[in-house]
Amino acid sequence: MQAATSEPVSRPRRVGLWPQSKRATAVALQGPSVLLLAVVTLFPVLYSLNLSFRSFSLILPDMTGQWVGTDNYSRLLTDGEFWHSVWLTVVFTAAGVTIELLLGIVLAVVIDSLPVGRRLFTSLLLIPMILTPLVIGLMYNFVFNAQFGLMTYVFHLVGLPVPEGILGDPRTAFAALIFTDIWEWTPFMALIVLAGLQALPRDPMQAALVDGAGPWATLRYVKLPMLRPLILVAVLFRAAEAVKEFDKVYILTGGGPGNSTEVVDLFTYRVSFANWEMSYGAALGIILFVVSMLAGGAFFFLLFRRQGDS
Repeated sequence: MQAATSEPVSRPRRVGLWPQSKRATAVALQGPSVLLLAVVTLFPVLYSLNLSFRSFSLILPDMTGQWVGTDNYSRLLTDGEFWHSVWLTVVFTAAGVTIELLLGIVLAVVIDSLPVGRRLFTSLLLIPMILTPLVIGLMYNFVFNAQFGLMTYVFHLVGLPVPEGILGDPRTAFAALIFTDIWEWTPFMALIVLAGLQALPRDPMQAALVDGAGPWATLRYVKLPMLRPLILVAVLFRAAEAVKEFDKVYILTGGGPGNSTEVVDLFTYRVSFANWEMSYGAALGIILFVVSMLAGGAFFFLLFRRQGDS
């Protein structure tokens, strides 16, 4: 009697790493979200790009969407108000991020050196960050109030009266915006640096201690160089947010007095939704988008090249 031969068990054919059915399931589940993200991100960019080459306004009768080519971009190059807002944004970002980084490093070092209470102070640092920009703007609107504001009272105490109020004087209004931003975002820098300090290996610090290095020398020549990539990434994220500052400026000063605090985003808002020059506003948005992408790409290129060299 001949023994029955067992046939090999058939297995599902794999495509790549997953069986065909699992791949189809993944596409079916993730496809709608990917499509939604594509619509939400790509459509506004493409629509704005097309609008930037036209002349369109919602209220001006002679601007009905005619094709004008690069006229909006040519106008941007000679627009003094635009370049004034760019300069204010650069100063706001550079001053705010630099001071926030320095204060954040100081706070992180102090908290890291505490024998007790680290968790308590770390939790307190989160308070300014969890407040919305609207709440912070309204809060500091009271702080800088010309009649009963705390900072107005402090100015009078030190002999620096401001008759128009802190937010009504071009000399102090812009400084008040930077001060508000520093109060809100210094904890962000401190928390990132603190996390980096607590994750550093202990061997280099012990070697520096054996060589006779003090706390300042250890921080300057050992800890901060090791934290450089982390600090650069924190600066990138913070600078990207500072360039887009709108909420607090709109609530505190509205760009005034005059246009002394009108940063780029507020200028774009005024062009698009106060003057209703939608095409010119779209051109401003496209230029800012391209510049931001190029700046971010250059930053990451320099960061990773430096890491590769080291």
